[in-house]
Amino acid sequence: MLARHARAENDAPSDAARELSDRGHADAAAMGRWLNESGHHFDAVVSSTATRTRQTWTDIETAGVRAEDVRFDPRIYTADAGVLLEILTEIPDHVQSVLVIGHAPTIPELADLLAEPGASDHSALDALRSSFPAGSLAVLAVSASWSGLTAGGAALNELVVTPRG
Repeated sequence: MLARHARAENDAPSDAARELSDRGHADAAAMGRWLNESGHHFDAVVSSTATRTRQTWTDIETAGVRAEDVRFDPRIYTADAGVLLEILTEIPDHVQSVLVIGHAPTIPELADLLAEPGASDHSALDALRSSFPAGSLAVLAVSASWSGLTAGGAALNELVVTPRG
């Protein structure tokens, strides 16, 4: 699953230090509730090191979502979709489910790169290509091992645009 961090404040000493707004905290908590209610759980979470992505994970976790392994990777903050795909290929193949928390435009670009059009839900693919606001989630099914993941190697099953609790 690929997630864009929840809504952030505009004012901060640096972009990386931007914190979630009050609405962002509420949206991240709603993301966590949606994940719980939908039965999603994760073996691993890989997140950008930016403050807003860390806070998004904290709020999701506070809502009850658990992960065996949580890792904050500094490469995600500046990565393009190709680099983020490389990061995914580093995930151990025994890991079944992963939540990646990052930024736009990289997260929606990676979702589009991974989504095989013939195997993906067409309405989700259309929605992904039109808008991916803060707090959105792309639910993908990967058919290969992580180490063998390539462009077109997943089906986009659902796009959840900023779930509200």
